[in-house]
Amino acid sequence: MSGVVTVAAGFSPDAALTRAELRATAMDALYRIPDGLARPCTGDDGRELCLADFMPEPPADRHSSVAGVGLLSRERYLLPAEVVWMGERDCRVEPTVVGVVDDRSDGASGAIADLLAHDVVTRWWASPRMPLLRVSEHLERLIPASVASAVSALGLWVSAFVLPGPDFQIAVVGVSGEGTTIATAAARSVKAAVGEAFLRAVAARAQPWNTLPVADSLRRLTVWHREADYLAYLERSAVDADPSVADEPVTRDGALGWADVASRRFGHEPVLVSFGAFDDPVKVVCPGAACYRTVPPGTTLPCPVP
Repeated sequence: MSGVVTVAAGFSPDAALTRAELRATAMDALYRIPDGLARPCTGDDGRELCLADFMPEPPADRHSSVAGVGLLSRERYLLPAEVVWMGERDCRVEPTVVGVVDDRSDGASGAIADLLAHDVVTRWWASPRMPLLRVSEHLERLIPASVASAVSALGLWVSAFVLPGPDFQIAVVGVSGEGTTIATAAARSVKAAVGEAFLRAVAARAQPWNTLPVADSLRRLTVWHREADYLAYLERSAVDADPSVADEPVTRDGALGWADVASRRFGHEPVLVSFGAFDDPVKVVCPGAACYRTVPPGTTLPCPVP
């Protein structure tokens, strides 16, 4: 084992434990890619993608690849190992946990939703062209009431916002009190998106900093030290949401699947990477998503999500 430490939160102990175990298994595989799972690119057994397909102005490729399969076409791909593996490596691509599979029921869909959420929020942070919807006052309708009461009893407070979209909702949630953690999530409904973002923010508070990649720990440190600035920025960018935003939407016939939504947004289908004796899915990657970058952002208030 690579010694990876993962923290997951859930609205029940079983859900949290299952999620943490799945995430730890996936992360362990991703950390161990350079120990024999990556191999030279030949182009004979899959369509080769390069770093230039994932990010602008990429560094030179290391010419090591990882096999994946397209979630729409089922086409085989060879992916640059830098966008798949985890840990600190001798390259200028920032490792990212975005798209790591941690859901047993439909891990690929959850990983795609993770990619979409981070992409939307990262781009919105750089250029906020539309206001957030402030849903903090409706929190007890969006997460279990007992959980909301427990948060208050612990001296924490939650700031919740939504970026609405045609096919999915994006939630940005901050959990504050002796430092803030901010997380994002995508789901079909506001309730599901806020609940997932809240769980991720809670898990981030409990994740030991020394288990994070350097870029992520520096980002986390910035958010903690400039807590008031981040929360003020979100509040300035938000307008109060109508109470009906917390209502579950009516399911529409013919709604696009997560892979289709991602393909339409990024111009390329998501690609699933699997390892292990049972070919377990461990990560979804998608060329064009904003989570692949060469260096951490250097702005005064860098985007709080990796």
